[in-house]
Amino acid sequence: MTGPLRIGVVGATGGLGSEVLEVLSESSLSIAELVPVATERSLGHDIEFQDRFYPVLTEPPSLRGLDCVFLCAPGDASRDYARKALRAEVPCVDAAGALAGSPEVALHIAAFGVGGERESAPLLVAPSAPALALVLALRPLQEAAGLRRVVATCLDAASVGGRGGIETLYGESIALFSQEEPPEPEVFGRPVAFDCLPALGGVDAAGASDRERVTADGLARLLGEEVRVGLTHLQIPTFVGFGASVALETERVLDPALAEGVLGKAPGVERWDDAADGATLRAAAGRDVVLVSRVRRDPSVETGLLLWLACDTLRLAADNAVRLAVSRFGQLH
Repeated sequence: MTGPLRIGVVGATGGLGSEVLEVLSESSLSIAELVPVATERSLGHDIEFQDRFYPVLTEPPSLRGLDCVFLCAPGDASRDYARKALRAEVPCVDAAGALAGSPEVALHIAAFGVGGERESAPLLVAPSAPALALVLALRPLQEAAGLRRVVATCLDAASVGGRGGIETLYGESIALFSQEEPPEPEVFGRPVAFDCLPALGGVDAAGASDRERVTADGLARLLGEEVRVGLTHLQIPTFVGFGASVALETERVLDPALAEGVLGKAPGVERWDDAADGATLRAAAGRDVVLVSRVRRDPSVETGLLLWLACDTLRLAADNAVRLAVSRFGQLH
């Protein structure tokens, strides 16, 4: 295969799919044809991509003949298309991390490099977006001073529920501003506008939510099982973005100034020096890096550090997925 690529995007009209298409359009990949796939909600819609219009397919298309498929849909849909792609012998990139919980697949982060047999694997699976954001900052610190323990409070925007989550927050906000009864909650199970939900998804007998388990599992695989991890995921009433207040304990003392130096050189990370009180989710919107700020010593632990992360998880996941594809196909063009 030496010519331009035929690319499929599952979940093309969703938040992540839209970001993947935007990053793809700016990438070094040569694309001959796009096959966008979405649910019946997108029936009759077209997608403009590199000055061409492509009809959105709402019936499962044949994948045979495609060069790559990006999986950007929620869990079950992406897993179903992953099986179809493998049967059709079409490589795919799991941008949504739908398969990240499968222990038999490796997790890929483009910023850390992909090579050898892993680069030519038929399935490139990214970690969940929160795990991706956290590990981009944590692994460089782990390499510099070792890592014993991580405790993080993660703040998820409505975009965690996809386009439906964003529309839910918008509809509820408009209703409350208009002093009307908000619509029945469908995406998150309870209202989200002007509120903060203490858990996302079902909660198990130990009190951990679905999202906390997914993020913790990703971190364990990426940092090592020996690193103790405690997480809380909160739903906040913002449309997009992700923030995390992180407390970590290193094996060796790491001065905050040295930690900032390490983070300043880390791929996929940017130190935020514009304001002493830290980077906001708005500042991170549309950027393909994790902004790190408020790095300081944790007075409760001898080798402890505190820091704040902010990023646009949709953009971050999209950029990671496209860079994985470039590592796989870019050298052929």
